[in-house]
Amino acid sequence: MLMPVEDAQKIILQQIRPLGRLVSKPLQEAADHLLGEDARADGDIPPFTNTAMDGFAVRTEDVASASPENPVTLRIVGVIRAGHPGSMPIKPGECYKIMTGAPVPDSADAVVPVEWTQPGTLQDRVDILRAVNPGASLRWRGEDMQVGQVVVARGTTITAPVLGMLATIGYAEVPVAAPPKVAILSTGDELREPGVPLTPGTIRNSNTYALYAAIQQAGGEPVIYPSAPDDPDAIRKLFTQAASECDLLVSSGGVSVGDFDFVKPVIESLGHLTLWRVNLKPGKPLAFGDVLGKPIIGLPGNPVSALVTFELFVRPVIRTLLGDTRWERPVLSLPLFTAFNAVEDRRQYVRCRLMVQEGQLMLWPHDNQGSAVQTSWQDVDALMIVPENTGPYRAGDWLEALVMGVDHIWRP
Repeated sequence: MLMPVEDAQKIILQQIRPLGRLVSKPLQEAADHLLGEDARADGDIPPFTNTAMDGFAVRTEDVASASPENPVTLRIVGVIRAGHPGSMPIKPGECYKIMTGAPVPDSADAVVPVEWTQPGTLQDRVDILRAVNPGASLRWRGEDMQVGQVVVARGTTITAPVLGMLATIGYAEVPVAAPPKVAILSTGDELREPGVPLTPGTIRNSNTYALYAAIQQAGGEPVIYPSAPDDPDAIRKLFTQAASECDLLVSSGGVSVGDFDFVKPVIESLGHLTLWRVNLKPGKPLAFGDVLGKPIIGLPGNPVSALVTFELFVRPVIRTLLGDTRWERPVLSLPLFTAFNAVEDRRQYVRCRLMVQEGQLMLWPHDNQGSAVQTSWQDVDALMIVPENTGPYRAGDWLEALVMGVDHIWRP
């Protein structure tokens, strides 16, 4: 009986521990990495009470009766711009003209937006046309962050907003989780590198380069090794070298039941095979174990199968090695845009685009779901999860889908 996907994920991840290695990155190079320590505020943010608007810093009691019909006239005692605090407190009947972001004098308790004023009859006067409540248009000291507060937790992915917060609290160098080194191991007599002419019976080694990009996007450091022929000794030598140099081994090809599929016995000869074959289409012949103490995941050789199984099993391992506890993709229940008729005895992960019709997000399966059809992976936003022995499904039926990322939304 084939192992369910969730059970296989659980067994694999039980064997994986975060590496705990940190490297320091300049602030501008830290995006997309995982923060390696709790980042604490080195002071209150904002560090002083400031204005959110261009206007006039006032005492609210002075303008309590202001209206367009009965404006209150105040004397302007100075101008405060960002970076230049006012030097004197205001007295009753006085105000400061103030620019957005500038420090508000302690004696003022609100700012009247410039739109609610008009010039007075004298050059140093302003007419206030509306009353304001205490605190109006103010950004209070420490209202965003307080000194010592954990602003960004360890293990958080550094996005653009997070990068801005780290800059705000003074980080010029950022400790981040060091990317695990991931070996890319391809096997097969038929493989030829891009740029090398094909001879009869040979194909290009596309999996290495697809997996290279997938590993980078997952946060790993991919390491390409020369492909090995279908020879146990050559595969054993390749795996031994990779295990001595990398944190995780990922192979493609040679994990099925053919006479020349040697990955499984080589893993067993160098370490342990923990699981083999999963209830999954595409991607049933998946292997997981260890080689000389390093985890290895053997992916199928068909290009689409390799990428589907990478998404389900390798990406979670890379994220776990980094220390990411929130690696799971969202799984949404969505309606079908078109019918899907394929009924299989294994759970299917169907390549889909996401599209919008009349405001509803919908699943649009690619027409050809063959595991060797690489063009069916292009523009894939989600993998629709079709339970075994179910279907056919009609347009409008709802199914769950693992959403991998939306670069664009298709429209009919």
